[in-house]
Amino acid sequence: MDLDAVRTLQLADQMTYLRGRILESALSMEAVTRFLHVRLGGGSELEAALDTPQQFAKLITECRERALQCGQLNDVTRAPTLEAIAHAASLYERRNRFVHDFLRQSLTSEQRWERTGLWRPKSEIGNPLPEPELVSAEEMVELILDLIGTSWRLRGALWSLISPSGEVSPYLTHPFEPQWDGSFLPLGSTAVLSARELHP
Repeated sequence: MDLDAVRTLQLADQMTYLRGRILESALSMEAVTRFLHVRLGGGSELEAALDTPQQFAKLITECRERALQCGQLNDVTRAPTLEAIAHAASLYERRNRFVHDFLRQSLTSEQRWERTGLWRPKSEIGNPLPEPELVSAEEMVELILDLIGTSWRLRGALWSLISPSGEVSPYLTHPFEPQWDGSFLPLGSTAVLSARELHP
């Protein structure tokens, strides 16, 4: 759905749609991260991504450790790769708050809070749940675009590792603006580029 069309929906419908896009965009970022984990460890099989750590926090920690030791990364690619990995971790935490706070609100509104266990990160066990934060549709749109942008950065790291010539991917090092449809616009350019156009 076009972003302008989303903005014409009732607020509750906007929130429902945007939560779905947050989950979709976060899943896309996670898929790229899982294969990056494989490549940073010297693997090359796509199926090996299914054997990566289940928890995203552990996945990110291992990606960071592998990036620091990976001989295929050089002075040009290591720093932006580590930055993309760190940004992915931060965005996933933001994604979690939207999902967990919404779940808490749903359970409370159905008056099942006392009888229902709520999943939450292990780091929060024993601590009171944070209060749900007031958010706007625009904040959700911003998160979706950040997830899209970081997915491209991670692809840049991945493609730099895959390149047989050792060529540095511009997705990793060049400035660009993520687009609502999942593509990106290189700054200073009027051409919107998608993964399909760049890698047929």
